[in-house]
Amino acid sequence: MKKSLTLLCAFTFFQVSFAQDHIKEADSLKSQGLLMPALMKYGESFAQTGSEEVSYKIASTAALLWTSQMRDTSFYFLNYAIRKDSTLNPLYDPDFLSLIDDPRWNKLEDEQIRKYELRNDPIQNKPFAKALFRMIIKDQGLMYAGNIERRKYLQNGGYFSTPAIFPILALEEKNHKENERRLLELLDRYGWPTATEVTEYAAAGAALIINHATHELRSKYFPMLEEAFKKGEAQPLRYAKMRDRLLVEEGKNQLYGTQIKLENLIREPYPMEEPEYVDKRRAEIGLGPLRPYLKARFDIDWQVAQKKSDDASNR
Repeated sequence: MKKSLTLLCAFTFFQVSFAQDHIKEADSLKSQGLLMPALMKYGESFAQTGSEEVSYKIASTAALLWTSQMRDTSFYFLNYAIRKDSTLNPLYDPDFLSLIDDPRWNKLEDEQIRKYELRNDPIQNKPFAKALFRMIIKDQGLMYAGNIERRKYLQNGGYFSTPAIFPILALEEKNHKENERRLLELLDRYGWPTATEVTEYAAAGAALIINHATHELRSKYFPMLEEAFKKGEAQPLRYAKMRDRLLVEEGKNQLYGTQIKLENLIREPYPMEEPEYVDKRRAEIGLGPLRPYLKARFDIDWQVAQKKSDDASNR
């Protein structure tokens, strides 16, 4: 009996290990833009485990392929993946841009919000929240393909590897403009969205879209975002990004290190006000240290030594 149990445990461990290897390989393929090979590897892992995590990866990868058949595949695996999930994460996942105009998305959206509200407070302004979730997806949804080519741009000495990037960039611009028009209509109707009214995730979408609009609009709406932030109704990163961007546009030093420039094909932060104290400023508004943020987000090795808060008080 012990021998049989040992063999069963060993076989189970082998299956799990085998499936995890497939997931890692599939993740790597997806990061390179090799969607069909990634999808096949995810499928092999799902056949071994049947897990919701892998099912979600299949759904997001299939959605990025944009065909009607792959949309069917994506909805099938997405519904399986989130059957026990009561979060709102799928509703603002940019990988699902190809799904949001499909009638099936309305049903999935309503069901996910229903499950969320069973475990949390009701969303006070659901129409506004839904619109913001979709705008987040539209804003970010073409960045998967765009970012792959942007990486190649740096590797190729300032040249894109394919002209296919140019219609993608044009579509990104079109989506930003459509989002801007729609958001301004909603802001006129409802005012600036707060976390209490639409959830923190949806409220962050308004700042994201305004931050991709014109300087004039950022200047106009930043005080509303700042007021919401001071009341605990807006994410600190969204506040920091818009404040930094306005400062950079006005020829001033940024405060939180969120704005990046490309100088001789090298990414680096725009000049900062007293960079040795940037972590202190970031901590004061609820953000973590700058160095790991820049490394994870932009692969920038930022080496400015930080001074402690007591050093600042003794200046």
